[in-house]
Amino acid sequence: MAVLFANGLFLALGIILGLIFTVIGLFLGHIILFDSIALGIIAGVCCNHFLSIHPAICVVIGVALFLLLLWLQYTKVGFWIIGGLLSLVYAFVFSAFAYGFSHRDPVWAWVVFGLSFLIMGGLHIYARYKD
Repeated sequence: MAVLFANGLFLALGIILGLIFTVIGLFLGHIILFDSIALGIIAGVCCNHFLSIHPAICVVIGVALFLLLLWLQYTKVGFWIIGGLLSLVYAFVFSAFAYGFSHRDPVWAWVVFGLSFLIMGGLHIYARYKD
């Protein structure tokens, strides 16, 4: 019985680690697709939660936003606008974490903001010209 439990535990751990590495790989290798999926999911959840729209319509809104953002990021102007804004958003989030973890040291926050903006911008440019 213990062997069966241990095998089930290892299977669950493998599935969880596989999902985590899949998300990390999608984030690093295909950030344009990751951005579109994430914002589509966020839009669908926010429509349901804040506007009390029927969940089926929220799914349609999320899929429509996903497709719109994916299309926009493959246009020249849309890529620079959306990629730049999302790079700023990621940089702000990472610097907020750095600010909290460094016991409110603004130097760490600004350094992490600048580095993460450059890294995220580079990931967006890499994903754009890789395909």
